[in-house]
Amino acid sequence: ATQPITVNPNPAAIAGATAVCTGASTTLTDVTVGGSWTSSDVTKATIGAGSGIVTGVAAGTPTMTYTMGTGCFTTYNMTVNASPTAISGTTNVCVGFNTTLSDAIGGGTWSSSNGALATVVAGTGVVTGVASGVPTISYTITATGCFTTTPVTVNPNPAAIGGSPIVCVGSSVNLTDATIGGSWASNNPGQATAGVGTGIITGVSGPSNPIISYTLPTGCYTTVTSTVNPLPNAITGTMTVCIGFNTTLADATAGGAWSSSNIAIATVGGTGIVNGVATGVATITYTLPTGCIATTSVTVNPNPAAIGGSPIVCVGLTTT
Repeated sequence: ATQPITVNPNPAAIAGATAVCTGASTTLTDVTVGGSWTSSDVTKATIGAGSGIVTGVAAGTPTMTYTMGTGCFTTYNMTVNASPTAISGTTNVCVGFNTTLSDAIGGGTWSSSNGALATVVAGTGVVTGVASGVPTISYTITATGCFTTTPVTVNPNPAAIGGSPIVCVGSSVNLTDATIGGSWASNNPGQATAGVGTGIITGVSGPSNPIISYTLPTGCYTTVTSTVNPLPNAITGTMTVCIGFNTTLADATAGGAWSSSNIAIATVGGTGIVNGVATGVATITYTLPTGCIATTSVTVNPNPAAIGGSPIVCVGLTTT
């Protein structure tokens, strides 16, 4: 007795990558058309029945099978490697500043998608902002090539602070910044205060050099070192003088210069000698080279009118 037996060919060998990372995909192919794909363990990797697209699910070594309609098949061993965990750390950084990223899985290296926006130290995860933008930072396990990524936002710093940061105790100056939306602060309010929304800096004590900062909502900031100069001591001396006479004022702080607010009422010399010129009140100012001043008001009083009557009298007689 005889029976014909049909011998069907197996499909061609499967081609493609032999490894895939969890969460990633790769495509297997077979030149023999008409077959379908299956995975031996979908908890490790899945495969599209008609596409051959393998997606890693968990670390392991599942077998991929390509089966023809005849039942003939070929197999392919895949390795699913674990990807690193999600990157942790602050993903915002200012231009010129650093932030440190980390990953719980060791043995990897760091890289940046755009070194013109941000650089990263391969072995440490220290990211330095270079220019405004959103580069992608990658952490790759060297042994397997599996990686994870995170976008990092590089924010610009505000413009340089404008205005003179030199101020006297008790006086104020107005600093400015062309970048709007920031707030002002002093690192030492006991030396100088800063109006949060105004940039008005007021000297409190000196000599001192508090740092004034202007910070944007992103946390990026710029600073300037201010100079708070002390005032001269209070002016001492007699603050009244008659027309045509003088009084001498003094200040215990050396090196200053004297001036009068109205030389038609009173003049003052370099030694602090005030001369009364006309009835009134003049402000006398003592100014240090720093521009810090002390002032006092000097009252110039009028002399009485000329004396009338005869200034001639005989012995034993009187005159009024």
